[in-house]
Amino acid sequence: MELWRQLRQAGLVLLELGPPPQALRGGSPVESTGLTLVSPGAGPGDTRESLLWIWEELGNLRCVDVQLLGRLCSLGLEMGVLRDELVSILEEEESGEEEEEDEEPQGK
Repeated sequence: MELWRQLRQAGLVLLELGPPPQALRGGSPVESTGLTLVSPGAGPGDTRESLLWIWEELGNLRCVDVQLLGRLCSLGLEMGVLRDELVSILEEEESGEEEEEDEEPQGK
C-alpha cells in the first residue's frame, strides 16, 4: 500500500507495528476466487449460499478496512507535515528570543 510506504518513509510508523496485514495488502478474496455470490437463501439447509454470502460480507469489510487504513495513513502524513511546520515555528521563535537577549546587554 503506497500510503503506508510513504508513512513509513516519513518515520511516522512505529517499528513495532510492522507491515499492514496481508488481508489489507492483497486483492479481495471474492475477486481472486471468481465466485458468483448470492444472498443467503430462505431455506435452513442452504449452507453453500450462506457461506458465499458470509464470504461476500467479509470482502466488503476488507474493502472498508482498506479505506480506513488509507485514510489513517493520509492523516498520519498530514500530521507529520504539521509537526514539521510546528517545529520550524518554534525554532524561529526560539532564535528570535535569543537575538533579543543578545541585544539587551549591548544597550546597557
